[in-house]
Amino acid sequence: MELIYKVDFSSTNFYFKHIIDDLIKESKVKAKTKMYRGFILIICDDSQENLETFFSLLEQKLPLSIFLKGASVIEEFDFDAHEELEDKEVKVNLSLLTNDEINAILDEAPIDFSNDINKIKDGGISRFETHNGLKDLFLPSCKLREEFESKDYEVKLLITNINNIKNLLDIAPKDLQLLCSIERPLVKLKFKLLQNANKEYSNTRFIYAKIPDDRETVLFSQALKEEGIDYLLYVNDEVYQDGLKVTYNDKQNIVVHGEKGLFPKYEYTLGRKVNSSNDYFEEYGSVYKSVLAQYNKRIVPTIGIYFSYQSDESGIKVNVPTVGEKDVILIPNVINNIDNCLEDIKSIDENTYRLIDNYKNKFPEFFEKEFDDKDTDGFESILNHLAYLLGMKDYIEFEDTALLFNGKSGLQIDMHVVKIDGKNYLDYRKIIQSAMSYKMAGVEDTMIAYSFYESLSDFVTDNVSKINSELKAKDIIFCGNMFANSILLSKLKKSLKTYKVLIPEEYPIDY
Repeated sequence: MELIYKVDFSSTNFYFKHIIDDLIKESKVKAKTKMYRGFILIICDDSQENLETFFSLLEQKLPLSIFLKGASVIEEFDFDAHEELEDKEVKVNLSLLTNDEINAILDEAPIDFSNDINKIKDGGISRFETHNGLKDLFLPSCKLREEFESKDYEVKLLITNINNIKNLLDIAPKDLQLLCSIERPLVKLKFKLLQNANKEYSNTRFIYAKIPDDRETVLFSQALKEEGIDYLLYVNDEVYQDGLKVTYNDKQNIVVHGEKGLFPKYEYTLGRKVNSSNDYFEEYGSVYKSVLAQYNKRIVPTIGIYFSYQSDESGIKVNVPTVGEKDVILIPNVINNIDNCLEDIKSIDENTYRLIDNYKNKFPEFFEKEFDDKDTDGFESILNHLAYLLGMKDYIEFEDTALLFNGKSGLQIDMHVVKIDGKNYLDYRKIIQSAMSYKMAGVEDTMIAYSFYESLSDFVTDNVSKINSELKAKDIIFCGNMFANSILLSKLKKSLKTYKVLIPEEYPIDY
């Protein structure tokens, strides 16, 4: 019996094909695999009984993957019309922790982790060596967390006992699937209402979490679980590659940031090995240009929205054939100084003087702490100023506050374009002035923060409509790590549904 099974797989790395090849060998079915851009074919020619045995094994043992989109039997395939990918044998930094591999690891002779565990139990820090480098692990502690964060470390959650995760976190089935996928990514999760009350895990209701991703951490986590420790906080101390941060929408998984398990890889369009995300994006000159190449849109008119917290190149862009990339509206890089920010707002009109004076009188506690003057750009800098004026720590707390809003619509945050030196910029002064006015009126922080992302989506929609009255583009690209924000992404996808929305599938959406 001949059969062709198509596995939709949006990466050109070969590790998933190798897992399927191993299952073919295990089942002894007469089958072979072929790798193509966007999918893997399993070509079978065996008895119905053997095929049923093989596909039963495939169902039981084929792991989840963040790049796996679906699978189906196809009636025919034009092999001449598709170019099979050659395995360039590029080794990626990824431990293939299938269920069989995990069981084999746990069957090994036990390792004595008592010194590390006792140190952790005593409130100390275990400096633990993993396959990807060194991590510092410790029990949830507001004091230790803040000490690490003051040194610019990101504190994340290691889940040692996945069976008890729902005691701590609100988690959807899709979140669980991502956590348990073969790539072992980091997923942003929300604490249950009564958890993290003392901010021992995080400064907000959210944290990036993952499960063990290599042999060493699997063994250590098993020992911790046996001691009743289901969760630990950790920071990457000296690691080789950042872990993948992954989110999703209704149609696809989205790699927000990271390299582990993704790079190095062979990039078939470039005809060479790409060693890192920096290497990849710098080859094209920008994230937006790289996405144009991914979707083969360099020779057609295309609108691009590149919104990144950290980048100094965020903006609304267009790709015009024969001209190339062109900035239409830029996000300003403002001076990281709260006094300068307030002076900028005062320059709007005479009413803003009174607003700022009244605001300082009503919320004097917000101005008692020193503004954290970091070398930031674009949206991060703007939202750091706004967060400070709302009594929050930074843009991360501001975004997480927005995600806590339970309503379906917010208020209108003023967003306008101002022309400076012949270029169009988003007027950040109006954004902050508008938010301060709502705060003075007693509007909750969650609604103000939510309204920023909703109003930003309205701003994009209105300007895309103006741009496309001349450009006549059919495609619009979303890229940049702000699109990990579910409010912004869902609002824009809904309001721009007449366009074909393109979001990177194989590569991260930002550096």
